[in-house]
Amino acid sequence: MPVIKSIKDIVVGQALRLAGNPRVSKLASDPRLMNAAMKALSLGGTLKSGMDRAGGLAAGVLGLATQQEVANLRATIAQLEDTMSTLEARTAAARTPPAP
Repeated sequence: MPVIKSIKDIVVGQALRLAGNPRVSKLASDPRLMNAAMKALSLGGTLKSGMDRAGGLAAGVLGLATQQEVANLRATIAQLEDTMSTLEARTAAARTPPAP
């Protein structure tokens, strides 16, 4: 998501600038602050997974396939094509008369 990435880039840039400040360094050693910072950094992933879940639900309601379902179908089709070619090769070999 471009919006979340740009927000994250801005936040990281500000954090790096503040990291050089001695007062901020003292605050950064507080475990409560570090836990809050880690939760804030994981928020993007949480939002994305929630949006993916909502998109999957909406796709199901509308009768549309999700990206994951399409990827699974493509993998299944590729596997079936491999099986078909193997079976066709066996059938062709069985039909071929032995050499004299």
